[in-house]
Amino acid sequence: MGRTQLQDPVSMTVGQEFHPFATLLKEEIKNLHRASELLFEVNLGATAIGTRFNTAAGYQELVVKKLAKVTGLPCIPAEDLIEATSDCGAYITVHAGLKRLAVKLSKICNDLRLLSSSPRAGLKEINLPELQAGSSIMPAKVNPVIPEVVNKACFKVISNDTCVTIAAEAGQLQL
Repeated sequence: MGRTQLQDPVSMTVGQEFHPFATLLKEEIKNLHRASELLFEVNLGATAIGTRFNTAAGYQELVVKKLAKVTGLPCIPAEDLIEATSDCGAYITVHAGLKRLAVKLSKICNDLRLLSSSPRAGLKEINLPELQAGSSIMPAKVNPVIPEVVNKACFKVISNDTCVTIAAEAGQLQL
């Protein structure tokens, strides 16, 4: 049953209910891959503030090439080393993508918990696997442990985003 404001206006299949979950997760994985490309630009060889002070000619190109070889990632030297040293925009962008994924995963988990809610007073449209005993006083109760633990992990990612944001903002001048 499709719902708006928890009302039953439109019928829908289980497939129609679950397909959007898969679609949004695929989209978020693509978004994370795109965002992570920002991390391939590195400021190795920049020295203290990005001026290349006391760095041998060609050092940056050599060390970035070695890093790419060791990691198997397409690392490239930053064009503006001072900007690359003082800016944390790539970290903010990547973590914002992680937060966005966490928000969507958490919503999916909340939907699964609601859809599997108790047979007498809840929706009970889906059955989640019984992975642990429910309750000593309510033996028929099935706890939605996987959605709940995924929610907790999502909450941690969401809160970490605040930490990453504040840490990126807290630098002064070239650092």
